[in-house]
Amino acid sequence: MTHADCLGILLPDDGPDDYEWITLAERARELPRLVLGRVPSDGHHAPAALLALGAVERLAPPGERLVEEAGARSVVWACTSASFIGGLGWAHDQRTALEARLGVPVTSTALAFLEALDALGHDRVDLLSPYPDDVTLRLVSFLREGGVGVVHDKALDCPYAADSHRADILEEVRRFVDRHPDTTRPLLIPDTAIDTLGRREALVREAGREVMTANQVSLWAGLRRLAGGARPPALLGPLADH
Repeated sequence: MTHADCLGILLPDDGPDDYEWITLAERARELPRLVLGRVPSDGHHAPAALLALGAVERLAPPGERLVEEAGARSVVWACTSASFIGGLGWAHDQRTALEARLGVPVTSTALAFLEALDALGHDRVDLLSPYPDDVTLRLVSFLREGGVGVVHDKALDCPYAADSHRADILEEVRRFVDRHPDTTRPLLIPDTAIDTLGRREALVREAGREVMTANQVSLWAGLRRLAGGARPPALLGPLADH
């Protein structure tokens, strides 16, 4: 990697100050330089709040600072819910408009899930969603629009991002697997508020199958957009080869 390799991460500024993104670059030396931009948010998992959070006019100013002041060569809008809430067409429009404003390659967590599933050849998944039922249904619809069917899903009904962040995700995976033991499909865990990169291998062991998480696919999709960016298998799992 060269000094020019710099990945910008746009993250909702919704309360918790210990998200794994904050210390990721210090813990994973093989990664390029990571710079964070914070987007004002109350963290509410409600459709109207998420549509407002995902508005390009709200995302563009911190994104522009990542590019112009911090030198980001690629930017990821690292928020699952505020990148799928308006549907697949809305998500593509969001990315296209941000790319036009920022002048660098851009993607989002929701689109990264579709890209990652396509790379690994999966079109059927199970879903462990931290969101309330109405937001979970929108995610299922988004995945369906992208050609991915959800077989089994569970909504944890976390009203705010801080609730997702506090969830015992390993225990929730155990409960999900007890109810749905079929291991032929990957298990999706959305929401970048859930720290999963350092627990990916533990999640896979508990699930007994491949697990794909919001932070995993966000990091992978961002690195893909940097020329020559390293893709550490410990963080990315099988996506490291794609």
